[in-house]
Amino acid sequence: MDSQRVHYLDASVLVKIAVKETGSEAIEKYMAAEHTSTFYATSLSFAEALGGLKSKYSHKEIDQETYFKAGDILKGHVGDRIVLADVDISESEIFWEVEKTAKLYGLDIVDAYQIVTIKKDLFSRVSEAQPILVTADSGLAEAGRKEGLKVWDCLKERAP
Repeated sequence: MDSQRVHYLDASVLVKIAVKETGSEAIEKYMAAEHTSTFYATSLSFAEALGGLKSKYSHKEIDQETYFKAGDILKGHVGDRIVLADVDISESEIFWEVEKTAKLYGLDIVDAYQIVTIKKDLFSRVSEAQPILVTADSGLAEAGRKEGLKVWDCLKERAP
C-alpha cells in the first residue's frame, strides 16, 4: 500500500505479533505491506496483551524462554512500529460511554475502551482516513462494525 492508513491493534493481534500462532503470518505480511501506515495500540490493549502472554505461560502453552522473548518482541515494536496511545481511564464521561458500549455488545471493558478510543480518534471524522481496528476477536469485530468502525478480523477475512 502506498497510502498512509491508521490502524489500531487489539490485544489478540499484539499477542500474535509476539508469539507465532494462527494468524501471526497474516499480521506480519499485512504490517510489511502497510509500511507507510501508522499502527497504534492503546495502553490498555498493550497491558491486556501482556496478560495474554502471562496466561499462555501460566497454562504452559509457552515456556519461560518464549514468554520473556515474546515480551521483548512486543516492547521492541512499541516506539518502533507501534505507537502506544495512552488511554485516560480517569474521565468519568468516557468510562460511562465505555460501560454502555460494553453492556450493549457483551464486551469486556478493555475491548469497549478500544472502540471508544477509535471513535474519538481525530482520523475517525474523515471516512477516507478512518482508522482500521485490527483484531482476531470476532465479538469485538462485530461490535466495532455496529459502531461504524472499519474492522479487519485477521482470522476470518482477507486483509483490507
